[in-house]
Amino acid sequence: MRGPIIDGMTSPSSIDAARPGALVVIGGGTSMPHHHSAHAERTAQAKLRSSLPAAARVLAWHRDAGLRQAYQIEHPASEWQSFDDEGSLRDCSGVFDLIVLGQGLDPFDDPAAVLKALRSRAHARTALALNLAHDASLAMLQRFVEADLTDSADGPLAGRPLRHRSLASATKLLMDAGWMPTLADAVWDEPRHDAVAQSALALAAAVGVPAATAQRQWRMQRAIVHASAPFDDTAQPGEAPVRPDQASIAVVVPTTRDAQLRVNVECSPGLQEIGARVISVRRAGSAADALQHALPHLHEDWVLLCHQDVYFARGFGKRLAALLAGIQAPQRPRTLIGFAGIAVNASTNGYEHAGFVIDRTHRFDNPGSDTATSIDELALVLPRESPLRIDSTLGWHLWATDLCLQAICTHRFFPRIVRLPLFHNSHTDHTLPAAFHRSAASLCAKYSDFGPIHTLCGVIDEASLARSRSPAT
Repeated sequence: MRGPIIDGMTSPSSIDAARPGALVVIGGGTSMPHHHSAHAERTAQAKLRSSLPAAARVLAWHRDAGLRQAYQIEHPASEWQSFDDEGSLRDCSGVFDLIVLGQGLDPFDDPAAVLKALRSRAHARTALALNLAHDASLAMLQRFVEADLTDSADGPLAGRPLRHRSLASATKLLMDAGWMPTLADAVWDEPRHDAVAQSALALAAAVGVPAATAQRQWRMQRAIVHASAPFDDTAQPGEAPVRPDQASIAVVVPTTRDAQLRVNVECSPGLQEIGARVISVRRAGSAADALQHALPHLHEDWVLLCHQDVYFARGFGKRLAALLAGIQAPQRPRTLIGFAGIAVNASTNGYEHAGFVIDRTHRFDNPGSDTATSIDELALVLPRESPLRIDSTLGWHLWATDLCLQAICTHRFFPRIVRLPLFHNSHTDHTLPAAFHRSAASLCAKYSDFGPIHTLCGVIDEASLARSRSPAT
């Protein structure tokens, strides 16, 4: 029978041979994995290398020499330049096709300034690739519960502030600098099923985070992120703010979780830059109920009705205000604007995705459209005097698609979907609840002559409704 395990061996003499300060483990069991292990970092670097596209001109942080060597073996004609910080970027000439940050944002005292400076070295098709730390983990949660934040010299709590060390917070930072990210790959920790994990899931449920979402977020160790800069940089220093008389906008938010509202809508620079008022409606029973309660408090021309988990990046407000300022008063009642959804392709008479949003971890990136048939409820704009009415019987689902069908079938105009930088920072787990299917059945009955209703959640028709009612599904 084997004795206790001492530093991975069964011989007690290994204690005498152990170097000073070395960890000696006596007994069985397993220890909690180190979140920032050397293995995870090597894996992340390999994933980053394999994700990089071919590029003629490459800019990289100066310590990524190994990455450069591996890349140039595969792409020998590539031209590389390196930089240390924001100041040394001024010595780099021209624009680049690929920008690589092999250590993510950790090396920089001011990541926002570096990202903005890199934006000036990019064209519309430049790819920015980053290996990002992700510390929104179960291991980190356990450390806060234990209330001792002592850390090693290279640990997450000994270095840069944690505020940029989650994928969601890094996404906001990137977007505000003009970079629109998507998750290209990730390094995952093994799932945990111990008592701490089970208790943490109960905590997640208490704050409204589904188990699948919580486990996915806690297991991510490193995120391989690719970003592009498809929008013109409109946030120039010294630029005059948009005047209220150009486009007055109120933001109405049905709110069930104040914390989500605070870290998303309320702190959105894309709303602050135009001084938009935020009207938070608590205890609303539906989107229709929320808007009805907000209407007596509205004096603005336009209403931006949105979820509490939407973050409006820098430049969003100025672009939206400029768009709305171009709509003459007689045309306002015939206006409904969304940011992601389904539209008719005039050349093929088929349906296609339209609009732009960073949705949780991935970039939904499609052209805008003047012929929308379905809008995602995450956010939309309508005039205060709109003839469209939100159907309260639909609850929280598909009411924006209903507005589109009202506009088309009753008022004879098409809604629009436009491309603006916003982030749907949702915790949902990509499953459709029973309430969605009930709303789908109501919508299908309401527009029985319209034919199949195409949405981002699938096609709604009698066949899809039958499948949703089937026990097999």
